[in-house]
Order: sequence, then C-alpha cells, then structure tokens
Amino acid sequence: MHPSPAQCLLIATILAYPANLLAGSQGYPQHANVVDVTRAPYSAKGDGVSDDTKAIQRALNENVGWHRVLYFPKGTYLVSATLTWPKTFAKHDNWGKTILRGADRDTTVIRLADNTFTDDKKPAAIMWCGGFGSADWFHNYVENLTFDVGRRNPGAIGLQFYSNNTGAVRDCRFVAAEGSGAVGLDLSHRDMNGPLLVKDCEVLGFARGVTTSRAVNSQTFENLTLRGQSQFGFTNEGQSVSIRGLVSENAVPAISTYGRLMLTDATISGRKGGANHPAIVNFNGGLIFLRDVKTTGYKRALADLKTPDFAAAYRIEGEDKLGSLGPDLKEYSSHAATTAFPSRPGSLRLPVKETPSVHWETPTKWAVVDEFGADPTAKSDSATAIQKAIDSGATTVFLPGHYKSSSTIIVRGKVERIVGLGGHLNYGQRKLINFRIADGDSPTVCLEHFAHLGGGIEIDTKRTVVLRSMESHTIQGTPRSEGGEVFLEDVVGDNFRFRKQRVWARQLNIENEGTHLTNDAGDVWVLGYKTERGGTLAYTSGGGRTEILGGFSYTTTAGKLAPMFVNDNSSVWAFFGEVCYNGDPYAVMIRETRNRETKEVKRGDGPFASYSGVPTTR
Repeated sequence: MHPSPAQCLLIATILAYPANLLAGSQGYPQHANVVDVTRAPYSAKGDGVSDDTKAIQRALNENVGWHRVLYFPKGTYLVSATLTWPKTFAKHDNWGKTILRGADRDTTVIRLADNTFTDDKKPAAIMWCGGFGSADWFHNYVENLTFDVGRRNPGAIGLQFYSNNTGAVRDCRFVAAEGSGAVGLDLSHRDMNGPLLVKDCEVLGFARGVTTSRAVNSQTFENLTLRGQSQFGFTNEGQSVSIRGLVSENAVPAISTYGRLMLTDATISGRKGGANHPAIVNFNGGLIFLRDVKTTGYKRALADLKTPDFAAAYRIEGEDKLGSLGPDLKEYSSHAATTAFPSRPGSLRLPVKETPSVHWETPTKWAVVDEFGADPTAKSDSATAIQKAIDSGATTVFLPGHYKSSSTIIVRGKVERIVGLGGHLNYGQRKLINFRIADGDSPTVCLEHFAHLGGGIEIDTKRTVVLRSMESHTIQGTPRSEGGEVFLEDVVGDNFRFRKQRVWARQLNIENEGTHLTNDAGDVWVLGYKTERGGTLAYTSGGGRTEILGGFSYTTTAGKLAPMFVNDNSSVWAFFGEVCYNGDPYAVMIRETRNRETKEVKRGDGPFASYSGVPTTR
C-alpha cells in the first residue's frame, strides 16, 4: 500500500583451506588463491606464545592485491609490530582486492604483545590495511577475527581499515584491557575512506571505540556494539555516516559527530557517570537524523553544540531543541526537510528485513569451476565450464580466479551460492548479461565477492536474491521477477532497475552518469547510499516507495544533467547530501509530479547552509 497523498522529502547538504577444516568454520576448498597462514611457507603458529609477526607479514606481502583470501585457523596469533598491507610487492601494484578471514571471531584472535605501543601520543595499529593516496584501494575485507591490543598498550589501535567502492569489516571484535587501547576500529587514519560497510562488530574498551573522519566517501554500519570506552563510543569528524542497530553501554557519550549522521534503531545505556553527559553530541552545526533511539542513564538524549570543541560536551548541555531532550527520540532531525508539495512529516518507515543467511556448505562439496575446465586467467572462454559447474548438482559454486564468458550463465538447479575471491568476469565488457538468475530448487540464492561483473546481473525469478560484496555493471529485473525480494549488501555498479520488487540495500554505491536507481512500483529501502557523477539518483514511479537513510552524492560530473531525485506520483524520503569540488553541483534537487501537476525544488529554494563552501538545500 502506498501512502496518500504521495510525498517527497529531502534533507541535503553539499558537501585453500586444509582438508581437516574445523567444523563450523567458513572455509574454502584447497586452491592456490586460498592461503592458510599456518601452512608453509608462512607457518604461523597461532599458539598465543610464539611471535607470528614475521610469518603473517610475509603472507601479507606476498598475497595482498592478488584477489586471494588469507585464512586464519582457530588460534591466538601473537604479534609485536604493526602488520601492514603493502602498496607494491615484487613490482606488482596492489589495488586492494584482499580478503582476511578467521575461522570465527570467538576462536581466532590476533593479539598484540604487552608493552608494545606504550606511548598514547604515538598511536599505532595491530594492522594497517594500506591504500593509495586516492580512492583506488578496492574490495578489501576483514572478517571473523578478534583484535586484542593486550595490556599496557595505551597507544594501541585494533585495526586501521581502508577500502573504496566495496569493502567491509564483518563479524569482528576489538578488545582492550583496562588502561590499554586508543581506538578499536580506526576509519579516520587517512582521507577518502569508503564507501565501506561495518557489520556485526563489537568494541570492548579503548579510549574511543570507532573513529571516522573527512568529507568523503561514506561509511555504513549495521549491528554495532560499543562497551566501556573512556572518551567516546563513536567519533565522527566530518564523514557521512549511516548507522542502524547500535548498542552502546558507556559512562561517556555514545556518539560525538560534526559531519552528517543518520542513526536508527539504537539502544544507548549510560553506566555510572553517564548522568553527567548527553548520550549523543552534535557539534558545530552537523547534520543529524535520529530515529527510534532509546537512551537511559544520561543527562539528556542529544546535545546540539555550536562549538567544534569535543571537550565542551562535558561542560555544556547544548541547545534545548524541540524533541532533543529525550530520553527516547522517536524521530529527530537537526534541520528541516525540503518538499515540493505539502507532505506529512516524518520518514516513510518502510518495513526492514535482515539480509538472509544462506547455509555455508562444507567446502569439499563445492563445485570449483576450474575442475570443470574453466580458465582462471581469463585468456580462454569459460562459459560452458561455468555452466557445467552450476548444473553439476552442487549447492555452492566457486570461481577462484578471473574468467571470460561468451554467453550468459544461467543460475538454476540446486545452486544456493556462487562465490568468488574478488575476481572479474568479462572485465570491462558490457555487451551481454553475465548471470541470469532463474528459478531453482532453493528459495534463496546468493552471489558474492566479485570485484567486477562486466555485463551485470539479470533477475528472472521471484525467488529471493542476495548480492553481497560485488561490483556489477547493472542489476535489473525482468517481468518474471515482479513480487520478488532482493537484498544488496556492499554493492557498487551502474544503472540498477527494479519493477514491482522489494529491495533492501546496505552500503549501496552507484556511479554511472544518467539515471542511477529506478524503482517502478516497488519498495526500495537503502541504508547508506553513495553516488558519483550526474543524473537522477533515484527515479520513483508507479506508486513506488523509496527510502534512503543516509549517504551523499559525490558529484564529479554533470550536476546540471538532471534532477537529483524524481518522484512521479510516488513516495520518496531521503536523508542525503552532496559533495562537489568541480563547480557543477546539482541545480535541481527534486522534481515531483502529483496527479498531473509537476513542481521542482531548485538549489537555494529552501533553507540553506554551507559545507565546504558550497550552498545547500534541505
């Protein structure tokens, strides 16, 4: 059902695993691109006593950037220096595309030796994930690991993660003993970090739990737990941040922010001492949208301060803006919404579904496409071999290299999951669809970890489709997909088109010039939407509903090409912004049609402010 009358709201600113694989661990079949750090030539011990620094560093040096997964079996890996992801090795330029994965975070620990990073004025990390001086460090993942900074290491950082376009920290824990630890997860150590996803992570201790900063490229969080920080739980210094499912238990403010923050579904509990502070601190006119935030044990829910001084949070209560006192915030926005027509206040509150969990089959049962004759170097055609693997009766199909395909591959039969290692299929070739997802035995099918699908994906079924951690030129539905459900998690691409489908997206990045996302008569819910180039970022028609919870347009070309949002007799709500450095930002923010009347909201038509020197409408 679609709300009546149709509405359009916008808030915008410018700006290979061993055969004896552990039961329950998420392993892979043995393959040259699957690297077990405990095996020769690396031979890390993981016994919690031996120093594994040199072994792990060698594994990183020789495998980062090669579209490989480094696997850490169950154990405690003791290190005594920062583990770094190299930019180059043996004249090989790394562009990221590296996966680190443990057996599971409860049993797989990278631990810093005690008394290693003792100077809190010179912080250093257990692991630094590298990158260039630009946003070209793609498709990096750290999953199923615990980072423990040990004792008497006040300058220790758990993980300094960096990735662009796609990348994620999933199911990780960051632990600091009392008096140890500067930052658990540091996403602020360099510029242009993101878009990226942090999901199902927990930070215990540290001065600050999570840090973010800079104006680009957006960071999305889902199911984040913060406990026992001594300064702030989460600090945002200018980034565009979207958070869903925050749990914080602290005696200090849970969040400090002066960038753009969207927070929904949060439970924030103040421990002893929390009553002296606000739960959330918004500094220096930062843009903030809060929904379904519950607080207890704090002086107030939100302090909105006109100072960039973080320490002021301990001395100033902040402005008593309408609805900010709490303790619970049903829906709060620091700035008014912009509408083309009169609309009811508040977000659409589309129903939210979690990304389905697809069974991880025992790796010995996987169909490895190379064993069916596929060429992992992409020199010869592999279409027939890949189709044979899919039709073999296996539920999981593994593509561990790069491949060339002369025809569209049909996903059907018993297949539940197709897994890559950040490889390519028809790199840069857009002439044919790479995968057509058709009807099959399983009600849910998942494709994941492809750094580039040149021709994209066509959904030709009503069954549930999950696309995770991939770049796909296009994603589009056929009439046979109408009524189906699609889940996009950590996906980048061009020109996504959906008709009469229900779509849930987390960390979505669309970068083509022209219309980016089309929703025709369906429901599209997005947590963290980042875009590049000009053109309509969301076109909603046919009574569809589109809700965008956080993100921004990085307008690098042709901002005057089209309206940012087009709403044709439908419902749209967005907490969204813009950063433009080329002098060509969007000229029309909203074009909305109700019945037969069309109105536009142009830049400057509504209340506006300045960020990075460029005016904004809200």
